[in-house]
Amino acid sequence: MPISKKEIERIKKVETSDFTLPETRKEAFNLLESLCKTIMEQAKEIQELKDEINRLKGEKGNPAFEQKKKKPEEKEKKMNTTLKKEWKKGTKKDKIKIDRTETVKLDRTGLPGDLQPKGYEEKVIQNIMLKTDNVLYRMEKCYSPSAGKTYTAKLGNGMDGTSFGPEAKALVMTLYYENRVTENKIASFLNANGLRISEGTVSNILIKEESGQLSEIRAGMLSAGLSSSTYQQIDDTGVKIAGSNGYATIIGNERYSVYNMNLSKSREAVASFLTPELSGLFDVLVGDDAPQFKKIAGRYSLCWIHEERHYKKLAPVLGVHREELENMRAEIWAYYDKLQDYRDQPTKEKKRRLWDEFDALFRQETGYGELDKRLSLTLDKKAELLTVLDYPETPLHNNLSENGLREIVVKRKVSGGVKTDEGARAWENNMSILATCRKLGVSFYDFMQGVFSKHIPFCLPSLILQT
Repeated sequence: MPISKKEIERIKKVETSDFTLPETRKEAFNLLESLCKTIMEQAKEIQELKDEINRLKGEKGNPAFEQKKKKPEEKEKKMNTTLKKEWKKGTKKDKIKIDRTETVKLDRTGLPGDLQPKGYEEKVIQNIMLKTDNVLYRMEKCYSPSAGKTYTAKLGNGMDGTSFGPEAKALVMTLYYENRVTENKIASFLNANGLRISEGTVSNILIKEESGQLSEIRAGMLSAGLSSSTYQQIDDTGVKIAGSNGYATIIGNERYSVYNMNLSKSREAVASFLTPELSGLFDVLVGDDAPQFKKIAGRYSLCWIHEERHYKKLAPVLGVHREELENMRAEIWAYYDKLQDYRDQPTKEKKRRLWDEFDALFRQETGYGELDKRLSLTLDKKAELLTVLDYPETPLHNNLSENGLREIVVKRKVSGGVKTDEGARAWENNMSILATCRKLGVSFYDFMQGVFSKHIPFCLPSLILQT
């Protein structure tokens, strides 16, 4: 990146300026900052070009070294994004499901004859058994001479027309979606433990079986989720779909998550995902500064964590500018804490005061040019950053959706994306159900077993709507 004509003119102007004036000092510092940034960017580009030349020559470029970890005292202060909860240590036993209880009597051989009962000492031994349950069903057949037809008994419970039971299929779904095991490893594991199943059959279970019902469940979850609170949180990430670059969008709140996969990340694509269910179900959409998420709901609430990252990315060279940046970030954190307090106890007086304090905070002129530009850009987003003043229940950050996308990101790394549109629909359905089961504290395995056996144990949309 060459030095611009504008910067050259600034250099010439500073050369003839009065250095006794404070504004000249500020301009000189900002010019040095700008030139240092240009030099570092040029050095990075030069090194990248050198590495590419060496690669083309068949040589190796410079090795990439991990950055030195910051010492504890150097770690930056982070915004408080969760409410503090009183922590109490629980016992492991409290969380263990007890399948059966056995009483072990004391062997009194050789012990004194005056033993008196003193109750029992309890100990839980955890164990799991992996064994096949391959059943040979003998289905009765009868022939009717009058009807000229043979009648055969039906198995029911989702086992007609298949060679695998609901438990096996639920295990396949759990291994793939919840535990990120690849299809070939699932087939290998099951074959090693007594089943005879091909990778193709595993793929069919994951993608094709009960796909219609799973799509209906996902649609019901979306409708229930959108009406479960006044706000929704949204985010997206890239993913390969049938060999093309696509996107996975997540929408949800504390009670559910639903994914949508599309080849476009436009506002129209996002709206088409939500519009059939959107009208009047919620008021606020929370997200980052991505334009495709705006103007979909009545109000848009901008994530404070994403906005603060712009300040974190500033890397001033001069100490005076570093100090200005640190002070400003501290002020932003302090203001953020006030907004959190307002969410807990909103009042008209706090609302008016916080509205005015926003202007005072982001209209400041620090003298550090890049920081002042950043403050001005944040000031322009006032309405979106202060939606919480009108809707106190709205979160100040979008961490919930951002964390939810990690499941897609990891799955993308393991699988490289989905190979077909049918596979994309399967990812949408099953990862939405998995994420929602986790939030509701219910078993994904139990739910999928119910899907395949035609006896779903609980209704996810109903659980989402429960307060």
